[in-house]
Amino acid sequence: MFPSTTQAPMIALGTALSVLLLPAMALDLALCYDRDYRGGCANKWPMPVNSCFSNRGGTNWSGFTNDALSSFRISGGCCRFYRDADCQGGPMFTECNINVPSIHDKYGSPGTDDDKALEKSIIHALKSGYRLLDTAQAYGVEHVVGRAVRESGIPREEITVVTKFWGEWHHDPAEALRISLESLGLDYVDVLLMHWPWATTPKPEKAVLRPHEDPRFEDTWKRMEKLVGPTCKSIGVSNFSQKTLDRLLQKASIVPAVNQVELHAFNPCLKLVPYCQEKGIHVMSWSTLGGSRAGEENQIHRHETFTKIADAHGCSAGVVSLSWAVQRGITVIPKSSSEKRIAENIKLVTLSDEEIDTINKAQDTIKKYRIAEGIQRLKGEVDGKLALSGWTMEDFGWEDAEGNWLT
Repeated sequence: MFPSTTQAPMIALGTALSVLLLPAMALDLALCYDRDYRGGCANKWPMPVNSCFSNRGGTNWSGFTNDALSSFRISGGCCRFYRDADCQGGPMFTECNINVPSIHDKYGSPGTDDDKALEKSIIHALKSGYRLLDTAQAYGVEHVVGRAVRESGIPREEITVVTKFWGEWHHDPAEALRISLESLGLDYVDVLLMHWPWATTPKPEKAVLRPHEDPRFEDTWKRMEKLVGPTCKSIGVSNFSQKTLDRLLQKASIVPAVNQVELHAFNPCLKLVPYCQEKGIHVMSWSTLGGSRAGEENQIHRHETFTKIADAHGCSAGVVSLSWAVQRGITVIPKSSSEKRIAENIKLVTLSDEEIDTINKAQDTIKKYRIAEGIQRLKGEVDGKLALSGWTMEDFGWEDAEGNWLT
């Protein structure tokens, strides 16, 4: 059964790595919006997202279909769409079972000691309607997420669980999946993501490997494809560029369901987003509010480019930033530690084409930067160039040899 137009959007929950000093219970919300499908109301359900999903009239939304996988086809896929009550011009939310939710919460930070409080918060969110949990081995809270799922009383098939594996498991993603399932205490995950394209040697050394060294990420992807089945419903990537995705797709039989990337006004990915959408890869954005690096002020909250637009819409500059991304068809994950901010972040506004263009140009008129470059535990040098876990910006496909941004 499809929802009425008055039903609240599906809410999802997850655990996130935070490079900022935030409370352990900080929440993130994510909203998914596709401008291409604004023309219909309830009688139009179900509808496809970009080119990824088939129109499956009568398919139950709350589980993956059992279609046989074929070349360049996302594993599983059924969605439902709905708008706000008046079905006029507001954001169109989607409910999907492959980590493309309408609203997506993330809780926690690596190494949090407050497991009980985290578990309680997750259970509360699930009982309030949240249905997607996004975590990773690197976050150190898979056991809490799994326990919350079991203790919530919500049927497992109604909850989408997403996790990611780190570089030391590129040689053996099957073992990474086994470890995650054991940590979660669950029979299956709905989405398994390769956290970064770079690999390391196995534990305990975990030595950094350069892009030409094995295992290469496209070979890791082929191993991941073999995992799709009863214990792993779908697979995707994180922090990939056009360059790395091109390499992956040359060997892929299954297109990544999701590419989760850093994306904000100062790193807008104006080339990467349409590339992914054309390939049927849904883009999920981390740090859509811009974040900040050590000693730097977050200009998205203060610069007149954003505050002027915010004043015109009677909202915060943060909501402007989220609305800008969501209107581009991107799932966003803004951070918040208060109920007031959580409620505020849901209330997106419709920006004009001129306003969107103004924000698109902020990387030129204000500044550009990557938050990833400030992650201290990943930073290093290769031949005198900045590198993250042994990969230069050129290796990632983020820049060319002259330093021009490519995404």
